[in-house]
Amino acid sequence: MDFLFANGAIWFTVPALAGTLFLVLQLVVGELGGDLDADLDVDVSSDTGGAEFRALSLQSLSAFALGGGWMGLAALKVLHWDFTWAALLGVAAGVGVAWVMVWLLRTMLKVQSSGNIALTDTIGEHGTVYISVPPSGQGSGRVRVLVAKRAREYNAVQHGGETLATHTSVRVKDVDRSANAVVVEPA
Repeated sequence: MDFLFANGAIWFTVPALAGTLFLVLQLVVGELGGDLDADLDVDVSSDTGGAEFRALSLQSLSAFALGGGWMGLAALKVLHWDFTWAALLGVAAGVGVAWVMVWLLRTMLKVQSSGNIALTDTIGEHGTVYISVPPSGQGSGRVRVLVAKRAREYNAVQHGGETLATHTSVRVKDVDRSANAVVVEPA
C-alpha cells in the first residue's frame, strides 16, 4: 500500500485507478449492450466554433487520468524521479493517451457510413429485374441495381406495356417519388 499511496504517490494512484475503473466499466457495459457516456457543454466564442472541445468526453478524460496516473506513478516509484518531473511526465503521457484515443475514435467514425443512397443516385445505372415488373399502372416489381459499388434492391415500375421478366437487364430512367420506386426500361 505504501507503493500506491505514500510519499505523494496518491496524486497519481487515484486518477490512475479512477481512469482504469471507468474504462473497464465502459468495456463491460458495452459488451452487455449498454452505453456509458456524458457530454460536456462549453460555450466558446472563437473562429473554430468550439471544435477543440468536441474531444472532451468521459472517455478522453478517463484516458488522460489512466495514462497520466500510471506513468506518473511509474516515474515516481520505479524510476525514483522527483515529484515535479513525475507530474510533468504524467501530464504529457495523459495528453498523449487522450489524444490517441480521440484520434482512434475519429478515425473509426470516418470509416463508418450510414449506407443510405438517395433514389436519384440510381438514375442512369444498370441493373437486373429481381421480381418481375408489371406493365405501366399495374403495380411494381423489384430490381437489383449496382450503386456506389454496392448491389441494392429497389421497388421498380415501368412505363412500358409488357411485363419485364426476372433476370431482364434494365436501366434506371427516372424515379417515382410517390411510389418510392425507380422507373426502369429494358437495357
